[in-house]
Amino acid sequence: MTSRRLAAVLLTALALAFSGLTVASAPATSAPPKTVLFNMYAHGTVAPKRIYLTADAGPWLKKLQWKNWGKARTSATGVYISNCASCAPPARRTATVWLSKPVVCTSGEGKGLRTYNKAVVILSAPDEGADNRVFEIPAGCP
Repeated sequence: MTSRRLAAVLLTALALAFSGLTVASAPATSAPPKTVLFNMYAHGTVAPKRIYLTADAGPWLKKLQWKNWGKARTSATGVYISNCASCAPPARRTATVWLSKPVVCTSGEGKGLRTYNKAVVILSAPDEGADNRVFEIPAGCP
């Protein structure tokens, strides 16, 4: 083997050995679990634009715009629609949704996903004839 070829082989071996040490010494990091909201179904949605409050033609939230999705506490502003036959007026109001108490689901269809365990809606005005404009909605793992 020529001295040039021997030098090239040795340099390649040294480079491979050094790169292996660099990779091995790098700390292992794992990506955080995806944060979703489970609403009516077992599959989660990232930063949902709509949240249905009943399975039938009941009130729902739409045009939700989220801030700090995936953080310990997140909020969205949007529109509360309550135009069903049995829903109390007014039919449209602005709404703020607060999600907090994140958890990672450990079983079922949500296993490995992160979701919020607490969900609160604040309406701009109460139902006609009522005083309460704050209510909780179901949240957590499916």
